[in-house]
Formats: sequence, C-alpha cells, structure tokens
Amino acid sequence: MHPGLSLLYDYWLDRSRDTGVMPRAALDPSEIPSLLKNLILAEVGDGGRAIRYRLVGTEIVAAHGSDFTGWTVERLTSGATLAFTQKLYGTVVTRAVPVYSEGHFRWVDKEYHWTKRLHLPLSRGGAGEVDLVLVGQFYEQRRGSGELVLAAQPEQVAADRAALR
Repeated sequence: MHPGLSLLYDYWLDRSRDTGVMPRAALDPSEIPSLLKNLILAEVGDGGRAIRYRLVGTEIVAAHGSDFTGWTVERLTSGATLAFTQKLYGTVVTRAVPVYSEGHFRWVDKEYHWTKRLHLPLSRGGAGEVDLVLVGQFYEQRRGSGELVLAAQPEQVAADRAALR
C-alpha cells in the first residue's frame, strides 16, 4: 500500500466509530494537508451506484486532465470503467468497510499509470449510514500485473482500530 494511503487509513481508523463509519464532522482537512491533493470526497446513494464528486484533489485533476468536481460518475466515465467504479463504491456503501484497489489508469491521450486507491466510508449524520466516500488515490509510473480489489473484513478493521488505541 502507498504510504499516503496508510496514513489516510490510520487517520480514518482513529476517527471512525465502532460501526466502521467515520462521521463527516470528524474529517478536518487541516489535519492531513499533505494528503489533500490526492483525495476525493464523493456523495453516494442508491447502494453506491449514484456517485457525485464533491471535492477532487489537484493530483487527481492533473491525472484526469480536467476538474470533475460536481460531476456525476456517468458524466466522467462509461462502460467497464463505470461498472468497476460503481462496484468499488457499492462495496463501501453496502458493507460499510474500507476497500483497497489498484490497477491500470489511462485517461484519453495520456500514458498508462498504475494507481492505488483506498475508499473509506463516511456518514454525514454519524449514525452509520454511508452517504459519503473518502477516496485516497496515488499514481505511479510502473505497470502492475493485474487489477486488485480487496474489501476489508470487519474483524480486520476492529483489530486495526484496537491497535491504534
């Protein structure tokens, strides 16, 4: 895992509740300034199929070649990429667990990059319902050998949380 994603995971663990969902009010950008350029905050609904990007960090904007803040996922992408994205977000929303993934990233007329992503569940109300997803995304020049998606098991998250305390 990229060191920035490890830092983000620890930050989320420290602020999430035992339900596994971090309240939106616990997210303080001034505490993680080095990560901001690699973060997305997305509003989600319909089991993770409806995605609207509320904040998009500058490194992610640079990789995409445009700022997609305010866009829906359907405006940003389509086809297999849309289905893959909705699957990632859907797992975070329906299971209320972090999801780590990595794979090829290629935007139109750009080089391939290897990307590492961590999707984390958040809740505006703080009651455990996932209605926001915080994403950390980092890019590397190397090529990996294939796509990887790992959803955390609740007992793993509980053990990680206990280790921080």
